[in-house]
Amino acid sequence: MMPFSQCRAASGALVILFSVTMAGCGGDAMPMGAGLPPGARAISDDPACTPPRCLEVAVPLPEGVTVTDNRVRLLLPADYGSTDKRYPLLYLLHDAPGDVSSWTRLGDAQAFTENLDVIVIMPDGGGGNPGWYSDWRDGSFQWETYHIDVMIPWLERHLRGLGDGHRAIAGPSMGGHGAMSYSARHPGLFRAAAGFSGAVDFLHLGRVSALYGFLANPIAGTPNGPIWGDPVLNYDIWEDHNPGRHVDALHGMTLLLTSGNGLPGGPHEQLGSPQLYAIEPLLLLMNQSFASTLDAAGIDHATWFYGPGFHDWPYYRDAFAWALPQLMAAITPQ
Repeated sequence: MMPFSQCRAASGALVILFSVTMAGCGGDAMPMGAGLPPGARAISDDPACTPPRCLEVAVPLPEGVTVTDNRVRLLLPADYGSTDKRYPLLYLLHDAPGDVSSWTRLGDAQAFTENLDVIVIMPDGGGGNPGWYSDWRDGSFQWETYHIDVMIPWLERHLRGLGDGHRAIAGPSMGGHGAMSYSARHPGLFRAAAGFSGAVDFLHLGRVSALYGFLANPIAGTPNGPIWGDPVLNYDIWEDHNPGRHVDALHGMTLLLTSGNGLPGGPHEQLGSPQLYAIEPLLLLMNQSFASTLDAAGIDHATWFYGPGFHDWPYYRDAFAWALPQLMAAITPQ
């Protein structure tokens, strides 16, 4: 993990945020007292994360909680520094093998939210070692404990967020799994959730689909033995982390699901990467199965199964554009 204390600004103009100038090595630290977490910093070497709206902060880790990267990116509303208002919160989870920068670097999150009154929170979920938003069976990492019991309370103590009833969570692929899993496993924490080609139902064919998900790990970074165990011997763990097994907890939420079908002919093409097309039909099956489970439970949801399209950020961005107004409608005070 890159040490968060690394000095980022080697030359050039120092960042000015809320009319306070910081100086010296590490001088990109932000002033406190403006509704910011301790240690929040501007990123001077990433054009996709520009101050004063986009910052990074390291979340303190308690003993017994291990993750590969405790950095979180934040996007603040444009008027955050000039008002004492409180705002709804949008948590954006990344895919595998994404990282803390994925949503700003690949998802255009800064541009999408430029004129919105929302605090956007983008944590790391494993980087090159996908964590699947889970506490690992072998004890290596505690991603769920970190995100739910450590990161969210710590950030929301310092940010001017509205809290309960005003949180949404969303993500693509592995992040879509995380959005639905966290919503189902922690009832009432989120008001809305969206998955973009999300891995939302590994058990759509029971043990069979769990097994092919497990065996796909070397190619697709799917959950393996250290994460949830063998799906034959540890099927109960796979069930416990499958959102479709906990849908009763999703009543009353705004739920959004999207997926393509893996065929060429959509608005974006990447024919030189056939694996991106090959994986998308499997995600479509998962989302159709999850939608059917929601239907059977009488739980409202919206789907956009848009036909041709592959499994990567061009389509995740389109899905985010479709979902974002609906997420905002769910978490914005009326």
